[in-house]
Amino acid sequence: MTIFNDFSEAYDLMFPREERIRSEEPFWRELVARHGVKSVLDCACGTGGHPILFARLGCAAYGSDLSPNMVEAAMANAVAAGTTVNLRVSSFTELTAAFKEDERFDAVICVGNSLTLAPTDDDVAKALREMYAVLNPGGICVLNIFNWDRLAAEGLRIMPAAVAEKEGRELTFLRVFHHRGDVIHLNIVVVTRDGAKAVTEILTARQRPVGPARLVEYVKTAGFTSWEATAGYSATPFDPASSDILTLVARKA
Repeated sequence: MTIFNDFSEAYDLMFPREERIRSEEPFWRELVARHGVKSVLDCACGTGGHPILFARLGCAAYGSDLSPNMVEAAMANAVAAGTTVNLRVSSFTELTAAFKEDERFDAVICVGNSLTLAPTDDDVAKALREMYAVLNPGGICVLNIFNWDRLAAEGLRIMPAAVAEKEGRELTFLRVFHHRGDVIHLNIVVVTRDGAKAVTEILTARQRPVGPARLVEYVKTAGFTSWEATAGYSATPFDPASSDILTLVARKA
């Protein structure tokens, strides 16, 4: 279970869902139109922002996540948004067990750096095989991760702080990535201020720094026949030397 199972209530405070999805919507809208996507599975759906967006775009929207608390939050958010989303509790390494043989998709996405939470290299490889298996012929897989090769050169990166309010309390979130060999230690520092009182909590997760070249190898080994890489959610080609985020769109023959 990931740290995000215990962090589900605060997740949308640290990553404001509506704001985040609104900034990405042009990318997803164009991708759905260009590839004729009618059904989408987000296999690391978190609190449901992407499945809700795809439902609004007219797709049959599915989501799965290893965290039961995240799936519960996604269900509540989908109901509040007035959308129909089919949600399951499942690891992205077990998709063929979670979805029936007649549940196959035009697109499978695994974004927000979620793939790097896989515990081992074998798990990363299995996840890509599972995504490939639940795609329709000609379907696409969209992967979105940090440019870990660039982060590794820096050794340590502190992301800009996020500040939110909840029930009269101020919450400050700080993400610190510390690169040690073949492991990234993600520390999420949460400072909660209630008047003059402040409480600090630190949540830690291990991530596997899958660099761009290694990701392409995983994609090829899984069976994908072609792919394109952009910088984040843009049309700009990915540049290993300068791009912070890689988005890879891989196609199944």
